[in-house]
Amino acid sequence: MAKSLTPDRDAVIARYLNEAYGKEKQLETALAAQIKLASRPQLKKGLKEHLAVTKAQSRGLKKRIKELGGSATETTELPGPGVITEAASGVANVANRAVAAAKGPMQALRGTSEADNDLRNVRDCYWNEAEEIAHYTLIESIAEQLGDQETAKLARAYRRDEEKMQRLLERQIPALTRAVAQAEIPAAQRRKPQASRSRARSASSRSASSRSSSATTRRRTAKSNS
Repeated sequence: MAKSLTPDRDAVIARYLNEAYGKEKQLETALAAQIKLASRPQLKKGLKEHLAVTKAQSRGLKKRIKELGGSATETTELPGPGVITEAASGVANVANRAVAAAKGPMQALRGTSEADNDLRNVRDCYWNEAEEIAHYTLIESIAEQLGDQETAKLARAYRRDEEKMQRLLERQIPALTRAVAQAEIPAAQRRKPQASRSRARSASSRSASSRSSSATTRRRTAKSNS
């Protein structure tokens, strides 16, 4: 590979790409665990499809980092290419995989119901998508400012992938919150307070109308007698 004419620029861009790469590698492990826990077919299908997208993004990021003269490392905590020794990177990889792997199975222990587990999974996935969107928005912005259109194009495409997944997750939330309510809360306690107030207002309105009608009838009767 020819020597870069912009090594400092490339190192800065590669540093941010490396942070996104580390996040994607963590999520490969976390998504695999969340797929096993998901009970709803639509959610499980969406997570499986996004795992394939995540793996493709990891490959794309690794390739772009290498093109910029860097070396991809599977961590979001450590600095960019050329700074970490191979041994230190290996230790970080093991630690990150352990954290990501633990994040999924722990949900099986903390949930109060199957629906609650699914809801918590969706919440965590939604949060992760937000973090990834932040990574790619930052990368796209700095790459455009520094004239690296190839990196900007890659970041833009990956950001749109994450936004698409986040919208899918958001659509799952209303059904899952209803499922949790139905599984854990007696029907009598699930009535909306607004409905009770509405019925009270309606009854009050009917009572007032009845009183007004009675008063009108009495006045008419009095006039007739006079």
